[in-house]
Amino acid sequence: MHLALIEEIELSKEDLIIGSTKDDCQDLWKKAFTNCFSKVDDEVGGKVNGDPVAPETVGSTAVVAIVCSSHIIVSNCGDSRAVLCRGKEPMPLSEDHKVSYLQ
Repeated sequence: MHLALIEEIELSKEDLIIGSTKDDCQDLWKKAFTNCFSKVDDEVGGKVNGDPVAPETVGSTAVVAIVCSSHIIVSNCGDSRAVLCRGKEPMPLSEDHKVSYLQ
């Protein structure tokens, strides 16, 4: 996962540096994380080389966090969450994914 994220950051590095507003930066990070998760999903599912990595155990869960001096950037998928504890108080850093069914 970390190698895929490094590739996405390298592809978006200049846009992330130039990103002039908070919303621009959030959109760029969202795109980088989405591409990263999709790439790893394709690799595990066999879309890249034709051989799925463990087809008998389908599913995923991951939390990825980038910790900087002024920001913590978090993304998650599956049954996982990121929580930061300040003192004795937990602070959620991610939102749980909810299953939705199309009718």
